[in-house]
Amino acid sequence: MTVVVNAVAAKMGGAATYLRAVVTELQARAAPHRFVFFVPASQAGLGERLPDSICWHPIRVGEGSWLRRLWWDQVTLRRRLREHRADVLLSFSDFGVFGCPVPQLLIFQNPLYFSELFQRHILPRKGWWFSLLYRLRRWLVCRSAALADRVLTPSASMLAMVRRAVPLSDGKATVNYFGAAAPAAPPMRNYDGPIRLLFPTYYADHKNFATALQALQLVRQRHGDRFRLVTTADPLWVLARLTGTWRRDLELLEELGEGAVEVVGLLPHERLLELYGQCHVMCYPTLAESFGFPLVEALACGLPVVASDIPVNRELARDAALYFDPFDAGQLAAGIEEIVTNADLRAALQQRGRRYAQEFSWARHTEELVRQLEELAASPARKR
Repeated sequence: MTVVVNAVAAKMGGAATYLRAVVTELQARAAPHRFVFFVPASQAGLGERLPDSICWHPIRVGEGSWLRRLWWDQVTLRRRLREHRADVLLSFSDFGVFGCPVPQLLIFQNPLYFSELFQRHILPRKGWWFSLLYRLRRWLVCRSAALADRVLTPSASMLAMVRRAVPLSDGKATVNYFGAAAPAAPPMRNYDGPIRLLFPTYYADHKNFATALQALQLVRQRHGDRFRLVTTADPLWVLARLTGTWRRDLELLEELGEGAVEVVGLLPHERLLELYGQCHVMCYPTLAESFGFPLVEALACGLPVVASDIPVNRELARDAALYFDPFDAGQLAAGIEEIVTNADLRAALQQRGRRYAQEFSWARHTEELVRQLEELAASPARKR
């Protein structure tokens, strides 16, 4: 079986994490199949020392305009499917090929096209051009789901969001949970001294940076500079100013003053896992996720979490986290204080979190992914 993998949009965030994890598992499996990956130029380094069964093609189309991406998905990719004699197409990032010449498995990882919170609270702040492009892309995503042979989501909550927009039969739509990484040994944390709050994400509207900053303000007002926020979200990132919350976030940072927030920027995954072990509480105020790698990785690392009360967080963490209204910084601050002051609660959250995290396995995910690809490739109705 030859699988062409369209991963040109896996530049950062969850899509890049997924790309790295799946390639690692495919290498370990030594499956009797050939995988042809089309990836962003920024991911060229992942292609080093791959076996002959994995072909790596870095290209820049996913880093250009949306028209170039559309042309790639609907025109150029068809030629690549023929050139590589593909038996099946695996599309990583929401947009599929209309009338695909081979069976197509489409993975949905971007929740923003389906999130009611994003549409209600973030979209109105955007300009007319963004809103127009958003609606066009959402139509393309929904059309892609309708035309794909199979749709895969990494959580039941994400599948429910997709189904509210696109009718999908049970046989066509499946949930295949992603995996989670964790350090070999759990760290020892001291909650009697300085407290480092972790906010591990890239900078974007739906990540809800303002609520984390406002909660930090509250706990520092009550407890002084004992509390510090450590974040990979950089408001000085070149694309940050395109968000609707950028100016307000900069004002909050200035109000907090020097030393309150430590911006470390985006980190290699190995360094991020180390950072989980160096912090005391994770703040997770996100408005929309399809899976939430930071949440599950924090559970695996034994890092207590205060998470926004949205369905996907409840699905993954269950009773291993505290929850708050994502627009109520006071609730987030109270959750942080409760974890820091209650050792019994911390121990219970950590024990449950590590147990639940074991259910998320990249090996199991990849095994099921390959099984579905084999099933699609062998489908008599779609043989070419």
